[in-house]
Amino acid sequence: MEREILRAMAEHLDDYCRDLGDLVAIDTPSDDPAAVGALLDLLAPRIAALGAAMRRPARDILEAAFGPRQGGILLLLHADTVFGHGEAERRPFTVADGRAYGPGVADMKGGIALLLWVLRLMKERGAIGAPLTVLITGDEETGAERSRHEIARVARGRKAALVLEPGRESGAIVSARKAVGSFRVVARGVEAHAGVEPWRGASAVHELARRVAAIADLSSRIDGVHVNVGRIEGGTRPNVVAGEATCLIDVRVPRGADMAPAQEMLAAAALQGTDGRVHLSLSGGFQGPPMEKTPESEVLLGHAREAAQAIGLPLEDVATGGGSDGNRVAAAGVPVLDGLGPVGGRAHSAEEFIDLGSVAPRAALLSGLILRVGAAGGD
Repeated sequence: MEREILRAMAEHLDDYCRDLGDLVAIDTPSDDPAAVGALLDLLAPRIAALGAAMRRPARDILEAAFGPRQGGILLLLHADTVFGHGEAERRPFTVADGRAYGPGVADMKGGIALLLWVLRLMKERGAIGAPLTVLITGDEETGAERSRHEIARVARGRKAALVLEPGRESGAIVSARKAVGSFRVVARGVEAHAGVEPWRGASAVHELARRVAAIADLSSRIDGVHVNVGRIEGGTRPNVVAGEATCLIDVRVPRGADMAPAQEMLAAAALQGTDGRVHLSLSGGFQGPPMEKTPESEVLLGHAREAAQAIGLPLEDVATGGGSDGNRVAAAGVPVLDGLGPVGGRAHSAEEFIDLGSVAPRAALLSGLILRVGAAGGD
């Protein structure tokens, strides 16, 4: 079957590109559910025509079930991008030198177009099987606040989840992802005239600068944990001792057991100030646990390697610091493989691309993985 899908997808690569161009042409910023919903309106009838029972629990969420809605395999995707309205017009879909370019082309409209073709090619061969559920959400890039409960509900009790985020530039798929934590430190000091009586003030900016230096020194104190201060704001004018300052912090943790120690480490660095007149506070937390490699996901990885071997495709797996909806599915106790979309790179930038030479092999890999997991019984 993998070789059949490989050949058929290669023959339909131009059609794939036309479909992908249609998806990229629709701006789908995460903060606009109606815009994401317009893209899902385009997808819904195409998936329904393949025999799926459709459900739209929200404007920007689409669930399509082949067979029973419980058990089986979950295919997980997101239709939102980090780009705002007008981006598709400013930077339209293009193909050059074996690559496709455009806003969201890799992350993850290339994966959505791949899904459409894999389902179609498997349907034509009577190979979709059941149960198989597709879930496409619209706010993954902003932490899935609107969709996280729906993801958890749909994921519950699944045999496996396959996420169509882009493959790494090396061609590897993703078997582990770090947990993502977002934190905010606020320093509140005492304002004063910086020239006339600076001693009456207590600078929130100066204290926060010391805290930022301490926070920046935390990375790798715990193996694999990375801490980044990404934004700093504070003060009003240069001649005023600053009364308030804030910073935003990103924390990435590879193991669930290290989440609490990492947060405690951050709190110690953020709150142990040197000027007692400046009040420091820390807020925020982790979006959820990491997606760790487990014995169950190792079994999935074995199925993926077998499917890849059937078409002579070398396949490696990697851990990555970026989070995805795969983290949220893993939190429900479901084994996950991620990065199964076309190979791509430079996501979230004007140079974002997918390698069109990877489309047919990835279609074959995904179809073979679906068939092997479906046939594996309770494994």
